[in-house]
Amino acid sequence: MTEIVIEGDGQFPMNIRVPIIRSRFGNDRSLTITAEGTHRSRTVGLEITIKSGMKPGLLGDEIDETAFYTQGIIVRSLGGTTRRLANVFSEVYITPVGKADPLNQLELTSFALHGDPMLMETEHLNFKVFHDDRDALRLYFEMFLHVDIPEGYIRLDEKDEKYRANVVKSFAALRSNSA
Repeated sequence: MTEIVIEGDGQFPMNIRVPIIRSRFGNDRSLTITAEGTHRSRTVGLEITIKSGMKPGLLGDEIDETAFYTQGIIVRSLGGTTRRLANVFSEVYITPVGKADPLNQLELTSFALHGDPMLMETEHLNFKVFHDDRDALRLYFEMFLHVDIPEGYIRLDEKDEKYRANVVKSFAALRSNSA
């Protein structure tokens, strides 16, 4: 299995690149991606589902306000593999894991900053994503999610250091639905 790549200088921003091992379209044309790699000889990873029918978020240089998608991207746990990814976030961000109520999935509002989501099989996509938009769970965060099927990776890019604790807590709180 391929190693994940941690990008950054140990300060800000820190990004984690995880190899795609499988992708498949559902009956509704949503795309589910399993991304896994190794870190210190242990498998880490996650599963994401990207809603079908999303459009690019920019019209020229202008933001298309109709291109924000509630639950546009869903993150699911792969059990211990995802828990170990949370530990990688903790290590990279130099932030303790902390406690949060268990979550079945992370429901991310998404906005395509670069690329056309209708062409996700052939284009590099960069989404800005938002978790817990109304901060009801007290786990609000923003990050950038790059999806590059042709190159075979997803990359989770840090948006702002102030979100580190909630990123770590949210990924650590994910529970596998199959467990």
